[in-house]
Amino acid sequence: MSSPISQCLNPECLSQNQFSIKFCVKCGHKLLLGDRYLASKIIGSGGFGGTFLAVDEQKPSKPKCVIKQFFPQAQGTDNAEKAKQLFDKEAIEPVSYLMSSNSF
Repeated sequence: MSSPISQCLNPECLSQNQFSIKFCVKCGHKLLLGDRYLASKIIGSGGFGGTFLAVDEQKPSKPKCVIKQFFPQAQGTDNAEKAKQLFDKEAIEPVSYLMSSNSF
């Protein structure tokens, strides 16, 4: 059985790390988002960011959740509102899939 891993959220890195460490061994980026969410794997990527399966480390039951990153500059979109609308639309698809397939 493989050891649990944590996924670096730095879009320039995205390295996998041992679950027990606090900072990415490759780039030094903090692994716990908002001192609460720990990404465990990439489940999708799109024009405006990435989607990660994660765990809420602050709750005793450690429920699974989704982290969706937003990087509109990746597509060179000058209109921030249009980029946000596209991101919101894109964000719904992986969450809907996970909820319907019980992939958590």
